[in-house]
Amino acid sequence: MPKIDFNNVDDVQEFTPLPDGKYLCRVEKVEESSTQNGDEMWKLRFVVESGPHRGRYIFDNMVFSDAAMKRVKLICSRLGFNVSGELDVTPSLIRGRRCHLTAETEEYEDHEGNTKRRNVVPFAGYESADGASAAITDGEATGDAEDDGEQDLPF
Repeated sequence: MPKIDFNNVDDVQEFTPLPDGKYLCRVEKVEESSTQNGDEMWKLRFVVESGPHRGRYIFDNMVFSDAAMKRVKLICSRLGFNVSGELDVTPSLIRGRRCHLTAETEEYEDHEGNTKRRNVVPFAGYESADGASAAITDGEATGDAEDDGEQDLPF
């Protein structure tokens, strides 16, 4: 066993969620699981790829139930898949894909009754990384302004 000098190791701090905002992320891990109702579920772990929170994680789930298929379709489309027909989705196909995720903070009560905070991804909190604006700054909310459809033209 290695000898460790714990004087040089910081104490564990309480987990702090990321600030609400959009983050360029990559699917780092896909863990196959199931819901309490027995539906197939994939636990997704995204890693933030840039900005001051680079290397931090955002977690979300894909549930393969009839009620959740609209969200599965949305997630797959934002990860760059053609969802106009059949698609044989596998964890290895998802791993490494990039997108912009919207992270929001919510409060919840743990099993001991303590109030905690965590990040959640809203239902439609996925945007394509390829078509997303380069003006989005990681960790900054983009606001409620609507896109007017105009693009910067070279003339």
